[in-house]
Amino acid sequence: MVNINSFLFILFALIAIIIATTVHEFTRALTSTILGDTLPKQKGRLTLNPIKHFEPIGFILMLATGGFGWGKPVDTTSLYYKNRKRDTLLTAIMPDIANIIVAYISLILANLFIKTGNVVVFSLFSKIAVYNISLAVYNIVPVSPMDGLKVLAHIIPSNKYFQYIQYEKVIQAVFLLFLFIGTTDFIFTPVINGLMSILSLLAGL
Repeated sequence: MVNINSFLFILFALIAIIIATTVHEFTRALTSTILGDTLPKQKGRLTLNPIKHFEPIGFILMLATGGFGWGKPVDTTSLYYKNRKRDTLLTAIMPDIANIIVAYISLILANLFIKTGNVVVFSLFSKIAVYNISLAVYNIVPVSPMDGLKVLAHIIPSNKYFQYIQYEKVIQAVFLLFLFIGTTDFIFTPVINGLMSILSLLAGL
């Protein structure tokens, strides 16, 4: 028999992942569209429908690692941007900001429910906050398909970026290996916990 707590833990994680990845990819589509890009709308990605943003490998990874993963990347083009460098960076960064905002709102709601003694709903919103923060933090890693790779392309010299991109697949494989054996925890866990603590404090928890 499945323990009810284990069932709720998995259920809340699934809900949290869906919300985090949907918000992330929709924000990318919306930001790029506002900046003049027509591709996200043409591809049907300018929507909050989670099915449109579902990517099975990224979803399973998020569930297995507790935070590292991705939704289906939104195709964008900088052809219509007025300022390609600035607008490309905005399109890469805004999804993370949206995830942090959703995490903060979730913690405010968690605070409201814990005050009424509703531990179950409190746990749900807490889980939503954790996954949104985790997605935002892990997204800065400069490996495909994370947006950190796009940001890196605009903050280092082109020749250095092209040197890096030649080894990116190897770097990605090594990072995933270190992630699964827990070697990266000492870097990312304190950042995620720190952001969680700051947002919880601001939310009154």
